[in-house]
Amino acid sequence: MSTADWLPDGFSIQRIETNGTRLSVAVGGSGPVLVLLHGWPQTSRAWARVMPDLAQRHTVLIPDLRGTGDSDRPDGGFAKTNQADDIRGILTALNLTGPVAVAETSPPPGALAEPPAPLAR
Repeated sequence: MSTADWLPDGFSIQRIETNGTRLSVAVGGSGPVLVLLHGWPQTSRAWARVMPDLAQRHTVLIPDLRGTGDSDRPDGGFAKTNQADDIRGILTALNLTGPVAVAETSPPPGALAEPPAPLAR
């Protein structure tokens, strides 16, 4: 069961279908896009304390990566290239463009080892 009682004011949870799975994404703020990724074994909640400050100047996206938190747990697709495609799909679903900054709490070995392909428009 999904709960959003941990979310700071001004944030909402969106369920986004992309890349063969459904991801839970906390969204808030406005401005340049900032994607915050959690490490293993964390969830998007790892960012809760800094989300309000970051949302003052950014559109902040914090997904539960596939298989974690409130996102679906597919049978496969856990390669880092799939995670990059997941993030690209979130940006597309939310119609967000422009430069995107990505931060990660504690990257697992090989995290985003392959740079994501540019968004096609």
